[in-house]
Amino acid sequence: MKKPIVIFLAVIFALGVSILVYAQNPEPAKPQGKMSIEQRKANLISSIDQRINMLQEVKTCVSAAQTHEDLRKCREKLREERKESWEGRKEQRNK
Repeated sequence: MKKPIVIFLAVIFALGVSILVYAQNPEPAKPQGKMSIEQRKANLISSIDQRINMLQEVKTCVSAAQTHEDLRKCREKLREERKESWEGRKEQRNK
């Protein structure tokens, strides 16, 4: 019988403490280094341009291919460039 009351009181205490902490600092801290909309747009456009260039290079490679081996090399090139691009975006997110 005492155990539910103790748990209830612990929850009430925790809520009370969190309310007091919030009351002392009601505005959440803004993240440091938040990019403006213009910076985000510029980064996105740059990323899109890089992808377009990568695909155009692969398209040229495929168009020039004469054998199945040439096509395989084009696909490998595309995979490598996608992997590098993915790793670059992953690093940017982790900053």
